[in-house]
Amino acid sequence: MASSDDEVDTQPIFVSNYHFVDDKDAPVSFSVLPIQWSESESLEGKKEKVFLHGNADNGLQKVFIQVKAWRFDISNVKPEISVLSKDGRWIKLQKPRKSYEDIIRTVLITVYFMHYVKKNPETSAKSVWDSLSKNKDFR
Repeated sequence: MASSDDEVDTQPIFVSNYHFVDDKDAPVSFSVLPIQWSESESLEGKKEKVFLHGNADNGLQKVFIQVKAWRFDISNVKPEISVLSKDGRWIKLQKPRKSYEDIIRTVLITVYFMHYVKKNPETSAKSVWDSLSKNKDFR
């Protein structure tokens, strides 16, 4: 039987009102981190120090965690972006901090674009752009 500490460790972490900074406290996009395509993949390449700031537990808990990779999942109803903490836990990103949106806008639009096209493979370019322009996450 698992202890309550074990159960807490397996609970997914959702972070909102987030932003990322480097080791000089300058804002950076999570896309500077390597993307992890599969769980078995080893992380190679530049080892940037990137830290996630945000809120968990519906704003009750402040988060400051070093992260080392990111991934996205476009198979759900809404695309999900997660980052991998230094200790190996995946953290799902929700709504970014307003002042951070411009920094990650291109990455978010790209992921949402892939999600839309996967769900609607026969769609026209006009339909894709109409859908993206109506998306409230980009306003």
